[in-house]
Amino acid sequence: MAQEWIEKQAVELKTTCRDYKELALVDELVRLLDEQDIRIEQLEGQLDGTLWSPSNWR
Repeated sequence: MAQEWIEKQAVELKTTCRDYKELALVDELVRLLDEQDIRIEQLEGQLDGTLWSPSNWR
């Protein structure tokens, strides 16, 4: 939820950026948030798989 708010704010900020460095920073922030979403989803899948696999219950 907080991440969605940050991403929304970053997208809005992109429209007001006048400096190339600011725009590059905001673009990188959005890319980082997307990458973080992917990693969270992968780890949730890994955790789910581990919990449902009796061979991994040690």
